[in-house]
Amino acid sequence: MKTLLALLLFIPALTFGQDTPQPGVVKSVWRAAFIAPGIIHELRLGNRTTLVSEVRMTTYSKVKEVKAEPNKSEYYSSYTINPIVTVGARHFYNFERRLEKGKSIRYNSGNYLMARTRYVLPAVAKEESDMVPIGNGSGFGVEALWGFQRTYRRNFYLNLAIGGGIFQGKSSGAADFTLGYTFPTN
Repeated sequence: MKTLLALLLFIPALTFGQDTPQPGVVKSVWRAAFIAPGIIHELRLGNRTTLVSEVRMTTYSKVKEVKAEPNKSEYYSSYTINPIVTVGARHFYNFERRLEKGKSIRYNSGNYLMARTRYVLPAVAKEESDMVPIGNGSGFGVEALWGFQRTYRRNFYLNLAIGGGIFQGKSSGAADFTLGYTFPTN
C-alpha cells in the first residue's frame, strides 16, 4: 500500500517536469545579407526547426593561366552575376548547451544541420573571355550543410555553413558565409 501511495504521489511530479517550456526558435526572423547581397527569411516550423528562404545576388568566376612564352604567363578570367533563390530546413541542436554556458540563443543563434535546394537564375551581368568559357552560371542544386549562425549586439549577423551537394548533376563541396543585419522583432 505504501508503494502504491508513493507511486500516486510521484506520477504528478513527472507530468510537472514535462510542462516546463524548452527553449526554441523564434517565430519569424528577417535579415539583410551584405556579402552576396539579398534578403533572408527564417520561419519557425517546429520547436527546433526553421524554414529558410533566401533571395540574393551571387557571383561566379573562373581564371585560367596561359603560357605565352617560357617565362611569361597571361591570365584570362570570366565572371557572371546571378540572382539565386534558396529554400531549406534547418534543425538546431545545441540550444540547451548554449544556455547552460550562459550564451545567447537570440534570433536562433546556434548550431544546425540543414538540407536545402538552390536555383541559380541566368546571369544578369557577364564578362566572358574566349579563353575561359563560363556559360551563364545557372542551374539547380541540392545541398546538405552543417553550420552555425549568431546574432550579436546591435543585430550584427554571422552565418557559416559547410557541406556537400549536387549542382547541375555534379557533386561538389558547398559553403555559405554570410554577414548581415537581423531586423528586430517584437
